[in-house]
Amino acid sequence: MTQTASPAAPGRSLIVLLGSLVMVGPLAVDMYLPSLPDIAVGLSAHPAEVQQTITVFLLGFAVGMLVYGPISDRYGRRPIIAAGLALFMLASILCAVADGIGMLTLGRVLQAIGGGAASALARAVAKDMFSTEGAARVLSLMAMVMAVAPLAAPTVGGQILLVADWRAIFYVLAAFGAAGLFATVTLLPESLPPSARVGIRLLGAFAAYGRILADRRALADLSSGSFNSAAMFAYITGTPFVYIEYYSVPAQWYGALFGINVVALVIASFLNARYVGRFGVLPLTRLSIAIGAVGGAGLLFAGLTGIGGLWGVALPLLLVIGVQAPVGANCTARLMGLFPASAGAASALFGAIRFGAGAVASALVGLLHDATPLAMCAVVAACCFLALVCRFGFDRLEAPAS
Repeated sequence: MTQTASPAAPGRSLIVLLGSLVMVGPLAVDMYLPSLPDIAVGLSAHPAEVQQTITVFLLGFAVGMLVYGPISDRYGRRPIIAAGLALFMLASILCAVADGIGMLTLGRVLQAIGGGAASALARAVAKDMFSTEGAARVLSLMAMVMAVAPLAAPTVGGQILLVADWRAIFYVLAAFGAAGLFATVTLLPESLPPSARVGIRLLGAFAAYGRILADRRALADLSSGSFNSAAMFAYITGTPFVYIEYYSVPAQWYGALFGINVVALVIASFLNARYVGRFGVLPLTRLSIAIGAVGGAGLLFAGLTGIGGLWGVALPLLLVIGVQAPVGANCTARLMGLFPASAGAASALFGAIRFGAGAVASALVGLLHDATPLAMCAVVAACCFLALVCRFGFDRLEAPAS
């Protein structure tokens, strides 16, 4: 493993580039959300069929991560990221020219598989170049860059629809993929030199998943981080109904409420990056998950009683969403620190499980929907509590590891 930069002073251009690569997934999910009704009309598809393009993207993204992680441990990060972005770009064009829901769905699957490379391996690059604490700091700063995506993407998508049809959104995504490909080829250094790569056959590289899953310390990060992330997916799925339909928030103000949570996420990212070197990765991870659980408890209380109305729901969500960045960054850094020779596989496995858990949480919000905020509140709270139990439960089985 190389240490090519000081943990105390990561280059800003590198952080922006890596953060932009991680943005590929959120942009591809969020930017086209305002166009879903138009897509249904334009392709003569049932709304449920169009909504399935979100589900297949999440699944494809998870599969892509699982494939790319071990391959990058064997052959290096940059060529795999570049290949994934090329596929993402071409698949985005396929989505733009789709003449039916089947072709669009296929394009979304390929788009997700390609985008998974950039998302998983950008984090592995951070670990290649920094120590565990340094990687946690860089990942937190990357999260601040990445936070722009969920805040801006739906707004950008809506503005595109004012001047063009839904196909233009996918052309914009193709352009973003092309820009990322160019930046990767010209600006991103190869962080994993041949001397540091896995000296085994490719199939052996995939065996790293078994070693990771057999380690209790890794299970603590995988389970607590994934449940914590699942709370965010449940929030994304449930808040459009809760805010706009149940509490009658005007659609144009939904983005403002969404943005408040992104601001909390950015602040938490900054604080984690500033103090992780002083207090350590594990203590800040535990603290962040505990804060999220407090927010989950407040959210469940609001859902059960209705006390506080809109703000009874919105304020606890500040805690739940705010801790997403430090928990994700710290768990990722710890996992890759435990398995430095398989950092790509560790990052990919964590990403895949997070997206899988998020898909389940999103589905539960829909299945439990009862025309009140309770379903979303209960699922978010359950995810927060499970994250807390897994974090402290697994940590008790092992000596503390930073």
